[in-house]
Amino acid sequence: MSMGLEMNTHNIDDGFAEAAVRALKKSFLVEEHYTSLKQATNLSEFHLILSETDYGRYINNMTEPAQLDVNDLKRRLYMKLRDELEYLMGQASQPLAGFLQQMMHSYQLENVVSYISGMKNNLNPAIMQASMNPLGEF
Repeated sequence: MSMGLEMNTHNIDDGFAEAAVRALKKSFLVEEHYTSLKQATNLSEFHLILSETDYGRYINNMTEPAQLDVNDLKRRLYMKLRDELEYLMGQASQPLAGFLQQMMHSYQLENVVSYISGMKNNLNPAIMQASMNPLGEF
């Protein structure tokens, strides 16, 4: 029978990770951003809208807006998610840390299969690396 004492130790194991998740939640795109993104007519406008959010530090150093690449933009957005997940994994205790690591496994397997396929087709390793999902890097 539980006496409700488990909350006495909650912050020891999970308090900081919970606070970090709450802080990361503030960086989510809001409805105003989604509305603006839906109304964007080209990739430059899309880039401009995202650069005003927390994604800005990941995409502001991209090439000239006229030469934006969708795949590069997508990769940088995934890099933000990867960095946030790695930060949470570093702060979390088990079982949360294990769960977050398991979330990354499917992306890691996808990258390995893509790399093997690329090697089979004699693709340039630099091109293969650029096309890999950052969530699967290890």
